[in-house]
Amino acid sequence: MIWLPRSLAGRLRLAATVAVIAALLIAGIVIAFILQRFVVGQIDQRLDAQIFAVASALQRDGEGGMTVTPVLNGPPYDRPQSGWVWQASGPSGDAVSASLAGVGPVKLPAVVPGHFDNFVGFRDWFGLLRSLGRPRTAEGAGAGDEMLHWRTLEVPFGTERVTIAAGAPLRAIYGPLREALLPLALALLTLGLLLCGALFAQVRLGLRPLASLREGLADIRAGRRNALPTDQPSEIGPLVEEVNSLLADNAEGLARARRHVANLAHGLKTPLAALSLALEPRPARASSDAIVTSGALGMRDQLGLMERLIRHHLARARAAALAGPARASTPVRDRLSDLTSMIANIHRERAIGFEMSAMSDFAVAVETQDFDEIFGNLLDNACKWARSRVAISASSDDGNVTITIEDDGPGIDAAAMPEAMRPGRRIDEAAPGHGFGLPIAAELTELYGGHLNLSRRSEGGLRVAVRLPKAL
Repeated sequence: MIWLPRSLAGRLRLAATVAVIAALLIAGIVIAFILQRFVVGQIDQRLDAQIFAVASALQRDGEGGMTVTPVLNGPPYDRPQSGWVWQASGPSGDAVSASLAGVGPVKLPAVVPGHFDNFVGFRDWFGLLRSLGRPRTAEGAGAGDEMLHWRTLEVPFGTERVTIAAGAPLRAIYGPLREALLPLALALLTLGLLLCGALFAQVRLGLRPLASLREGLADIRAGRRNALPTDQPSEIGPLVEEVNSLLADNAEGLARARRHVANLAHGLKTPLAALSLALEPRPARASSDAIVTSGALGMRDQLGLMERLIRHHLARARAAALAGPARASTPVRDRLSDLTSMIANIHRERAIGFEMSAMSDFAVAVETQDFDEIFGNLLDNACKWARSRVAISASSDDGNVTITIEDDGPGIDAAAMPEAMRPGRRIDEAAPGHGFGLPIAAELTELYGGHLNLSRRSEGGLRVAVRLPKAL
């Protein structure tokens, strides 16, 4: 199984690196082949020139043997064991270069076949035509163990056929070739590194819009923006438009759902509270009142069922409309400042003082409307019971924000706190209200995965601690 990176950037970089390496290897092989052909061609030209010079200088000596006049033993053919040699061999004798003095002619290796020699029918004709008047190549050992590159040519000498050969050491070919290939390899390596660096930069630059798109989606999820930037490359522009359209549709659906939920909640909680109070059991005055009381108890049961169903469906509607609380983000200090100003204006005749210590960078993953409903109810409740002071503070730990509201009122006994959390229940019947503030705040808090806790202050008064998830 072929392993591939999981990221697009990794796959593009891997493909680019493989392509660059393959291209450089192919280029290196082709260039090396061309250089070899060039160097061999230069050596062949030099050897062919020596062969034709020897052929033109062949003469008979006084005894009828074969000699060369003038003697063609210029450098490098004048040094023994230099590897540069020439020889002429025929029935009437041999002539050799000074580098073969004392050694005599060398047995020539087999000639390398021509391109046409491997084709049946063409070998006799085209192979012969190609070789006429042109030296042919052979490779084999020289006078010692050193390998030589030979060029041979058969020429007429009177009534005889004489074979003239000139050879050069293979180091004369591969030495310059090695010297040329080393800087070439370094140049190709440098080029490969530069190309890989350019390709990596190109991949990073090309995928930067995707990284920006991911950051934009993270900002939307965290509630820092409502839509993706539309200034995008043409390839991902349609995708951004579709995402923004989907976000707009979801926002509109959320707004409609919230309006329906708010209308239902506000339209039902007051009549339910009135019915609950009106159906409080009273002492029976006569036997006829027992029937009324029995009917009232049945109505109370139905009322309780209605209340549970309404609260259940309200919670489901809220959860569906929110599409997950992680997308919401509400700054704590700013909203609490606005709410305290509003609540202080409502209770201005009581001259309640507010003390707030909440860090400005705190934000909770709660919709602004729900945040206002939670803390609007809690602050309103605190102002109803406070004597002169309401304190608000916030702290953060383990991805949560805890907001605490304290008042200096009479507080609630620990035994009465569970009753205070029941919808429609009021600890003090003389106080205004319907008994739904704390239950609604607790329900909304739990809907966002938080928790609302009541406790009594040691100095007196009620402490309400609301723990909510911190915004991303």
